[in-house]
Amino acid sequence: MGTRVALHPDLAQWAASPGGILFCTRVRQHIANGGKLDRRLNLRMTDRERADLIDLFGDAVSVAGVHLARADAVLRGSRHTVPLRMLIIGAGGPIRTKRGQVRYRAIIKRDRLMRERAETLAAIVDVPELAAEHALLASLPDDNRRVPPDGSRAATPHWDTYRAALRAAAEWFRTASRDWKCSERELAALALGGTKTWTDASKAAFSHLVGLPFAEAVHTSDTGLRMTGPAEWHRQGLVADLTLAEPFIELPGQAITRDGRFDLQARGVLLIENQETFEAVASRTSVPRNWLCVWTEGFASGALAHFLGTRVPESLPIAAWGDLDPPGIDIILDLADKSGRSIKPIAMDVELYRRGRKLVEEPSQLEKWLTQAQQQADTVPSPFKGLVAAMIEHGGLRCEQEGLHEQVLPYLHRWLAELKPILSAPATAAFQKMDRHRTAPHQADHET
Repeated sequence: MGTRVALHPDLAQWAASPGGILFCTRVRQHIANGGKLDRRLNLRMTDRERADLIDLFGDAVSVAGVHLARADAVLRGSRHTVPLRMLIIGAGGPIRTKRGQVRYRAIIKRDRLMRERAETLAAIVDVPELAAEHALLASLPDDNRRVPPDGSRAATPHWDTYRAALRAAAEWFRTASRDWKCSERELAALALGGTKTWTDASKAAFSHLVGLPFAEAVHTSDTGLRMTGPAEWHRQGLVADLTLAEPFIELPGQAITRDGRFDLQARGVLLIENQETFEAVASRTSVPRNWLCVWTEGFASGALAHFLGTRVPESLPIAAWGDLDPPGIDIILDLADKSGRSIKPIAMDVELYRRGRKLVEEPSQLEKWLTQAQQQADTVPSPFKGLVAAMIEHGGLRCEQEGLHEQVLPYLHRWLAELKPILSAPATAAFQKMDRHRTAPHQADHET
């Protein structure tokens, strides 16, 4: 790290010359990477750049570069009498070395943590029920470890989860003292800074702190699930016959999981990411005759994950059709993890991707998707590896499933028929290897 200095106008003008810009930029990089000013710095220079360097440093400049120790001595002995390092700082501001960057990040991390601890202590100080948590938090050592204190009732190892649960519990105890029971989103708005900030982990930690299951501590709202197919929901009689849904029906996800009987007569479940594609499958194919079709609405709700984990027999295959892009893959992986079920991708193979119309996006967006695909390459299950490799090969270009309707809808029923029932496999979030990979669409089965 250095201090900012004002260069003599002549020296500042030199630093703005082609040679000065080249030299100052390369020396700054050299110092930032831990290099010292006691050796030759190799430079590829134009004649103009080399002439600029000779004007200031004389014979310290050679054909191949500049000897930094000699350049420093020349500069100190000149009428400017400044060391080389001060020239670099004056031309471009303070230099942050790699070691300095590590120290700087550690300081920032510690300051942020101390502020978060102080804010959390202030949020719970007036709540008698959390006095023990206050004492535990106040006793944490003055370090930069983002971990909750040992012995907390929150029972979570994650600092952010612990902090959110404490703030929510404090507000819950205050409202409970006024004989008011908050709704789930109301409490989040009051305590967590937004109605959509709950996570499953923070809900669990909050429940530990207040001593009640989450659904009893607050009023919760149900999440609607749009579906169609061979199934019936019974609760003190028939509530819904999904075979009569035109083109679909929306049922309360938590209720159909918790109450009554869900009579599923399907060969399997097909999850569909986007609404237009879901409605196309529901109204333009024969798939709903044999498969329960469900709209995931992007990243799926906890209600859908719970439904798949508890209402769908383990013997039934679950398939998912999403966008052919990194988020489309993540949506399926996330739902498989949350539900504890194996989910097979359908219509998400390499050939469809290569034939599909790619989205037109800015270079910055393509770079984002390419980076995400590269991160997925070593971690995704085998059914996705070919698709990810193709996305990397094409620089992050994406295909949305709506653009593939003509290539998928006429064949979807037959492709799904290839997915066999699971005879005795335990429920697991790991993907099972596809029975065989498609290389081209099958002949249309005339069932659309």
